[in-house]
Amino acid sequence: MGIFSLNKYIFLILIVTHSFLFSQISKKIEVETIDGNIFLGEVIEENDLYFIIESDSGIKIEIPKETIKNYREIETVVIDGKVRRPDRNNSLYIFAPSAFPIEHNNSYCRNWCIFFPSYNRGFSNNFSFQVGGLIFPGMPLQDTPYIISGKFSLPKLGPASLSAGMMYLSMPSEAIDFGTGFVFGGGTIGNKFTHASLILGWGYFRNNSNWEFSEKPITVLASNIRMSDTFAFVSEFWITPEIDDISMIPLMASLRFIGRDISVDFGGFFMLGSIGESVPLPLLNFTYHFDSK
Repeated sequence: MGIFSLNKYIFLILIVTHSFLFSQISKKIEVETIDGNIFLGEVIEENDLYFIIESDSGIKIEIPKETIKNYREIETVVIDGKVRRPDRNNSLYIFAPSAFPIEHNNSYCRNWCIFFPSYNRGFSNNFSFQVGGLIFPGMPLQDTPYIISGKFSLPKLGPASLSAGMMYLSMPSEAIDFGTGFVFGGGTIGNKFTHASLILGWGYFRNNSNWEFSEKPITVLASNIRMSDTFAFVSEFWITPEIDDISMIPLMASLRFIGRDISVDFGGFFMLGSIGESVPLPLLNFTYHFDSK
């Protein structure tokens, strides 16, 4: 598949998924009871003893609070008469972050390409934090590289969101104390169902106590295009200052399965000019979201 064919493919997906971009978003409450039932609707009455919610079909349901395991407010859209939930992974794409925050007290565990497990949490609705490690079979624990990152998200301005943050990767060993990472700023256009981002990141390197920063930024173009209630197409283009040939631009692309608490990315790593001509490196991510209440 050449670059022109890839552009046509992405354009076709945008046409198919335009309904998510322009549908009206409404907030509803999702209630999970102790016995495993899940109810979604608008709260029309609440007191110390129960919720009364009204479903999209107009049915009113009284739910005693003593039977509730947890509940949360979520954004929804209605497509072809069916309520669609957002992708709870909207704070990041495959590796790159969007400008959306992890919401207050929400958290998830993620295993990126098997070898990078991480814990991610939102503090307030502006600051998100990640800690994780690169775990390889047979590697001594004291030599395990660890990653920490933080992101500050500004309040949303119309269809646009802005954020800034940093990531740091430490590479401890007996021979050398080395670290690397980047500071970044980014903007996201869209909603939590379909969105795209432009991110600029300046890399830095640490060798013992010596620090060196790059003069030119890495540019990342990323998108999350909702295709149905349970699937999205997610992609990232990483453009470094050294790349002169567009065919050498690295691309990560995946099909994302979206569950209520679990999501799975399955895709590959490509060079833009080699799509359809060589076998990509496989990409596999698992994410589990904890309940916030």
